Amino acid sequence: MRWFLILMLILRITPVPASPLSAAPLQTESAQPATGTVGIEGQVLLRWSGKPLEVAPIPDNSPVLVRIASITPGEGDEMVYDLRWIAMLPGDHDLSRLLRHGEGAAATQLPSMGISVSSLLKKDHEGGLNQIPGPISPILGFPAWVPWAVAVFWLILPLTILTLIRWLRKAPAPEPEPAPPPTLAELLRPLVIAALAGELDDAKKATMERILLAHWRVELDLGSYRHGEGIQKLRSHPEAGILLVTVEQWLHSGRDEAVSDKQLEDLLAPYATPISEPVEEGS
Repeated sequence: MRWFLILMLILRITPVPASPLSAAPLQTESAQPATGTVGIEGQVLLRWSGKPLEVAPIPDNSPVLVRIASITPGEGDEMVYDLRWIAMLPGDHDLSRLLRHGEGAAATQLPSMGISVSSLLKKDHEGGLNQIPGPISPILGFPAWVPWAVAVFWLILPLTILTLIRWLRKAPAPEPEPAPPPTLAELLRPLVIAALAGELDDAKKATMERILLAHWRVELDLGSYRHGEGIQKLRSHPEAGILLVTVEQWLHSGRDEAVSDKQLEDLLAPYATPISEPVEEGS
């Protein structure tokens, strides 16, 4: 601390402008002593018309440091000495003891230039450092809670936006359930009704035969038979041939009698199962 203050005096650092902590100019011996605090540079203006003054060598244990900031002409033959001082210990000190006229010439004619120095710390202070709340950086000038608030804000912002978008977005319409595969009865019904009305042509009849052959192929072992042979075996089967024989009877007899819905459903009842494989065109 002492060497830092001495360096400040050597470099003639510009002092802090006059303030309540700075010393008041000294006019006479009866003037009020200048006041200040430890570590704060004070100012004393000395009006002197005697031999020129300079700062005497300052002992290492000196409680106060002093320098001559400037010398300007005053009234008449007097000179105004701008003295700047920094105290390192509280108490009352006399700046006149730190000045001289030259080497070996003490300034004994100087009036007393007393200063009263106080400490910013309390008398019972133990020397510890107190943490002072304030900005995290003198450049940024933000309180310590501002970065945390910004971090929380940028964390909550995207979550809030996503929640708002999801809330505003309309829910997609549910996909329609796929239609169940048609049953053999549904494929055969229009063909049977056409036969009942006498409108079953050869193409429709061939379609009906292919549907029946595909349905009974495994059960009646029709895989090795040609189309015509398979139809003959199908027609001769007591269960499988009922629909085919009935339709052929309707076509050949020119049936005019009405057939009830129950009779039609009973005729198609064995085929109320989903189709197992697609029916291809051709024999």
